[in-house]
Amino acid sequence: MRNVFLIVISLLLMISFSCSKKSRFDADVSSVDANIEIKRLEMDLFTMDPSEIMQKIPDLIEKYGDFFELYSTAVINVGSPYEKLYADNLSVFITDYTMNNVYKETQKVFPDLEGLQKSLNTAFKRYKYFFPDKQVPAVYTYMGGFNQSIVIADSILAIGLDKYLGRNCEYYTRLAFEKYLQQNMYPEKIPSDAIRSWALTEFEYKAESDNLINNLLYHGKLQYILDAVYPEMHDTLKFGFTAEQLLWCQRNEKPMWDYLIEEKLLFSTDYMTINKHINPAPFTSGYPSESPGRASVWLGREIIKAYMDRNPNISLYDLMNEFDYQKILSESRYEP
Repeated sequence: MRNVFLIVISLLLMISFSCSKKSRFDADVSSVDANIEIKRLEMDLFTMDPSEIMQKIPDLIEKYGDFFELYSTAVINVGSPYEKLYADNLSVFITDYTMNNVYKETQKVFPDLEGLQKSLNTAFKRYKYFFPDKQVPAVYTYMGGFNQSIVIADSILAIGLDKYLGRNCEYYTRLAFEKYLQQNMYPEKIPSDAIRSWALTEFEYKAESDNLINNLLYHGKLQYILDAVYPEMHDTLKFGFTAEQLLWCQRNEKPMWDYLIEEKLLFSTDYMTINKHINPAPFTSGYPSESPGRASVWLGREIIKAYMDRNPNISLYDLMNEFDYQKILSESRYEP
């Protein structure tokens, strides 16, 4: 009886320790300020009287700063706000019949952005906690005529809402977007896309050799940032996989890794080979058609997780400043 009692006590202590053990992603962000306030350029543009564009341009420049010129010149390509014909060019865009219908659809899907603003504010508070020397961007939304989903510039993060109207949006079908792209063109995908895009520009790729394994580990680090700022978010959202695709990765982790080794691809510097493994696609080249595009990036994240699990004293900040990818691979002792 005494032995049973001791076993029960030991189990209770183990459970207590397990529950009290801090997660690597625990973060007290109560004193961290992010102050994300989303400014909606699409609303200001498509509710504006076209006859008043000339008078409104100074107000738009003041409210949206550098982003307004970036949007005008690089997203909708109507020229600089300081050019003579700008007002006429912008008028053509905001009075276009199709774009006005798209705007109405955007308003249906995004009547307000309170939830998105709260999500990004939480994420950037955690981001500032882990990277206190990094800046938090000003956040804008826009309609870009189905061009870029996310636009990043110095201190600017802008979201093209017309690229997130829903997987079954009729405009995407009309424009012949590939199904694998439509799969991630829905509102809930915005937070992970926004943070990953921001991290991609804040933490540039640096490595002695531009080979496949270094790229996989780099992109694995970016995904690990998503794990840190969105610890409760499901991997399907963070990777843009369906539940079936994620399950396929989990069940085929070893075959994927074995394939990369057997085909001598890990240290390949071939540009096309690297792109086929890190960029969105219907499936990952070399793997079965059931695989998702970027399945190899999922492997990269798993290696990063193994490395961090084996090195509890290495911070997220240290990880992002470690560019010796062979060291990361070696010390991860990765064995799927």
